[in-house]
Amino acid sequence: MNYWKHSLLSRKKFGGNPEDYLAVHKFLDSSKLFYYHLKHRILLHNTYGMEICISKFGELITNANGKKILTRDIVAEHCKEDLYGVVPTLSNWFKYHDEKIYEDFKPIESQDKMLNDFLMKPLLMSGSHASLIITHSNFGVYLAKEILGEDYALKLLKLNKNKSINELLQYIKLKEKWQFTPNMEEIKQINDELI
Repeated sequence: MNYWKHSLLSRKKFGGNPEDYLAVHKFLDSSKLFYYHLKHRILLHNTYGMEICISKFGELITNANGKKILTRDIVAEHCKEDLYGVVPTLSNWFKYHDEKIYEDFKPIESQDKMLNDFLMKPLLMSGSHASLIITHSNFGVYLAKEILGEDYALKLLKLNKNKSINELLQYIKLKEKWQFTPNMEEIKQINDELI
């Protein structure tokens, strides 16, 4: 589903205008710019992505009706719409991975506490070293720019000697039904409204 359809569903669920939600949905799907495959969802369609969105957009979004909506609720609905009603954790996504992944990326160490906290957040949330590919790749540089600013992204770019995220995602295996199946009822509803 594209981010405009997600925005239309958010309007239906939370009120206001679809444009009120567009930035959040567009950001969640920005991973498609790095890996145009359903595996792009591994990167932000989860509770880690929820935390990143809260960092970027704040705890609350105020819609055109003046109603305050929790950013996490918007993210949760986006995940449910794409993932068969599931809001996964990083542990759910990284449950099945090829051990060869560790040959292709090395942890980045930084003396800067803020950058180091950013780099380690996926591991701390999941307990899976494989989840570090999110922040230890070109996608991590993008996230650093969005969350910490351009100076931090440039610092990370200099430290990052890892492969790109599209190469690293090859090592993650999808085996659960929810990883492949969007909520077809909601897709049908939105398509019916657009006709």
